[in-house]
Amino acid sequence: MTTSVSRERLEAAVQHQRAGRFREAVVIFQELLHAAPNDADVMQRLGVALAQLGQPEQGAPLIAASLQLQPARPSALLNLARALLALGHPEDALRCCERTISLDSAAADAFRLRAAALGMLGRSEEALANFGQAVRLAPHDAGALTELGIALEASSRARDALSCFERAVELDGAQSLAHQHLARLTAAMGDHERALASIDRALALQPQLAALHSNRGNILTQLGRPGEALESYATALSIDPGNLDTLHNRAMALTLLDRHAAALRDYDQLLACDGERASDLLGRGSSLLALGRHAEALAPLARAAALLPQDSQAHAQHGTALLRLERYTEAVESFNRALTIGPDRPDVLNNRGVALEALGRAHAALEDFIRAAVIDGTAAATHVNIGVLSAKLGFYAQAAASFDRALAIDRDDPAAQLELAFLYLAQGDFRRGWPLYESRFRVPALAVPPRDFGMPRWMGDAPITGKILLVHAEQGLGDAIQFCRYLPLLVERGATVIFEVMASLKALMRSLPGAIQVIGRGEALPPSDYHCPLMSLPLAFGTQVASIPRQVPYLAADPVHATDWTARLQGLPGLRVGLAWQGNVQVERLTWARGRSPPLAVFEPLTRIPGVSLVSLQQGEGLQQLHAAPFRDRIFFPGEEAGPDAFLDTAAIMASLDLIISSDTSVAHLAAALARPTWVALSAAPDWRWLQERSDSPWYPTMRLFRQPEYRNRWDTVVADLVKALEARLAQPAH
Repeated sequence: MTTSVSRERLEAAVQHQRAGRFREAVVIFQELLHAAPNDADVMQRLGVALAQLGQPEQGAPLIAASLQLQPARPSALLNLARALLALGHPEDALRCCERTISLDSAAADAFRLRAAALGMLGRSEEALANFGQAVRLAPHDAGALTELGIALEASSRARDALSCFERAVELDGAQSLAHQHLARLTAAMGDHERALASIDRALALQPQLAALHSNRGNILTQLGRPGEALESYATALSIDPGNLDTLHNRAMALTLLDRHAAALRDYDQLLACDGERASDLLGRGSSLLALGRHAEALAPLARAAALLPQDSQAHAQHGTALLRLERYTEAVESFNRALTIGPDRPDVLNNRGVALEALGRAHAALEDFIRAAVIDGTAAATHVNIGVLSAKLGFYAQAAASFDRALAIDRDDPAAQLELAFLYLAQGDFRRGWPLYESRFRVPALAVPPRDFGMPRWMGDAPITGKILLVHAEQGLGDAIQFCRYLPLLVERGATVIFEVMASLKALMRSLPGAIQVIGRGEALPPSDYHCPLMSLPLAFGTQVASIPRQVPYLAADPVHATDWTARLQGLPGLRVGLAWQGNVQVERLTWARGRSPPLAVFEPLTRIPGVSLVSLQQGEGLQQLHAAPFRDRIFFPGEEAGPDAFLDTAAIMASLDLIISSDTSVAHLAAALARPTWVALSAAPDWRWLQERSDSPWYPTMRLFRQPEYRNRWDTVVADLVKALEARLAQPAH
């Protein structure tokens, strides 16, 4: 091999090395070294190229051997130090740096490498000093400034680190590592826009680096742009599919977008890789909660809380799952743990308040709601909670003020509007109550979304003579029975009325006076000119307390059924009294309806009154209480409900009864709509329709109300009043 050829081959190898084509460089260096085995320069260059190729274990011995041939070469010593650091031998690398500095005290790279070795040895203060010396020796070296910035950042000197990174990118805009650290520091300082600009500059230099795309997604999420963040996470995962942190962060972004099913898939994948990652267990449980799969959420959230005993959010989410499963005592315990760790969490205080109220601890619940409002008075929902519970406790002025505060925060908040409507209606202020009651269609918990009938809605403002008006029942059975009284009034105005109602009430509603066409919910709707929700009719008619249409009966029992039941019940001696105790269990899980149905057991004193025969009018839910009651033989049981026309049978039975006693159920509405004497047992905070503090009802002339004196009071007082009233009735002379 001639000297000129060797020189050309050496230059070619160096060019490959500078261009990052290390494998090609290695091949040529090996060829040259084979030709000249004692060439220290080629030997060192081959060692460096091998280290750059990711093979420092082969490169380091070659560099060391070259130093045996030519010992006093600072550059070779530093290359050996780099290879030794790559091998994880900081002590040996440190000795190389010390020897280099002894040869050249102004060698900035020697101080940089010595700093790196010291850092690996945990001698951070000495490392920081050496990075500083490297910058003093080479103040315009962007790499040295970047390394000093990283060391300062690690020492919690964020401002000094920021200055280093800013100077580094000013000197060299291609300094990707400085851009990356600038992004991280500025994001930590809350300047996410600047962080995004820095990460974008780093990505322009290293577009195939998955970590940069992932960090960009994190910054976009912090900027409130989770949709864009998903694109960055997708790119990161296409480069590095197995990165669990990126997958976790994508799941969090999906959660922010309310894409809980997609987030759940990511969490499932994460837990399949590592089933004990607490953050993923917490995320999976939270996704299941958001999807309404509360029972499934319980296990991962319980495990997350166990793995993160000092994490307030883990205990809070576990408590939320227990709350939704109606395990209120356990929920309170979890919320207590969450608040011990993070006492100023209004969300947890609100949830604990809900659980405490469900346990009958109303005053403690109210304290939680008020404390939540003190911490964060900007949440309308908190003021609504205060108002609801204040109204239940009889603090009506406080309730009104709370609803007003909620509406001052969000004037269109449907929950606040509806609760204020309930308060006004309960106080008999129908003028203000009915308009606000229209907000019910916008409250998700009520599940009465507005329906599109493809026709105008009638609200009392348009003439309806000669028009076809579709009226549709919208909520419970009792609501339909109470407000169907308005339909004959529509007929009187000249309208043709079509009434869409629950199938179970269809036969009964045919007894309404006037030519009213009754169809079952789900049946085909005939063409109409207007539609109106049933419970909007009081607003359409401008109903005030004094103008309630209170003529009864407006429903009637079927004569044939009534005659049959008269014959069946004629053997019952004395005063025949119908009894119903349990309303809709699902509805009574809601805060406003909780506790309105007494258990059958409290009515046992009625069964011991001489001269009274009790007849069960209970249908469906609650019948198991009768079958299990030790006094069941003292209550006549007519039999299981008679299928789809059960209300016809109930109405027929009522026609043969002297009195009906009921809790706040559809039975009470039916009895009073039939003009039967009806006594209703009410909780201290009953539904708005019973108004406040009255023992009568302007809706039903034959009705008498028996109220609990205090919120969540025992039913003994109510039953004692019923017993007295029954005994007084029995003592009256027969007519």
